[in-house]
Amino acid sequence: MIERLICAVFGHRYAVERVMNHGARKVVCTRCCKHWAMHDGTRSFVPWDGEFEELYAPGGILAQASDDLPSNAGDNRR
Repeated sequence: MIERLICAVFGHRYAVERVMNHGARKVVCTRCCKHWAMHDGTRSFVPWDGEFEELYAPGGILAQASDDLPSNAGDNRR
């Protein structure tokens, strides 16, 4: 709870949680644990929801597009 308040006042600590393909990533705040989808081509940054999870889940429609990219889960570079 306090983490969300800190993020509301000072901003989020963003980190890439997963690279989906060459222009899309799943981003997380390391402080409050909120997730977003980020897409370079459309310059969009939207909340991660169940639809994104279904699309990129193993066996999902877009999962095959990201199979050739290395996973970077746990990479906390800022």
